[in-house]
Amino acid sequence: MQNRRRASKEITHRSEDQGLFKKDLGQFRVSLVPHIKRSSRGDLVVRGYLNDRREVFVIFAGRRAKEALAVESRIKSMFARASQAAAKAGRTPPDVNAIRLPVHVEGSWRSRFQRDVSGWDHRSFQLLASRWAFSDADGMTNLGGRPPFS
Repeated sequence: MQNRRRASKEITHRSEDQGLFKKDLGQFRVSLVPHIKRSSRGDLVVRGYLNDRREVFVIFAGRRAKEALAVESRIKSMFARASQAAAKAGRTPPDVNAIRLPVHVEGSWRSRFQRDVSGWDHRSFQLLASRWAFSDADGMTNLGGRPPFS
């Protein structure tokens, strides 16, 4: 298969955003949980819930992945505090779905289809984050990201 990716030195902010944000931007409130991973491209992928019901994956892609370190560290610290409190009280560790960080995200949607072992396609949704805001441990609003180039 032919590799159609550009070399990283050839990617500009404009071309990156044109590839990521192909649909209209919207504003969404998402609760992120401490289920975090990195994609093969170095993008930060965090599982969350839209309206506390629909599971989505929030993608902090490209140059925004570096700016999203504050989100990642906040979620990890929330999980660490909850785990330490449970250990101190002699309880079982908390469920990752019980620990949620409310984040206001501006971004666009893309859907993905994955085939399960029985051959059925399952649809999942990814929210590509352009800008975001959340409260840090001190209650201060933390802003990140930037609007995409037109």
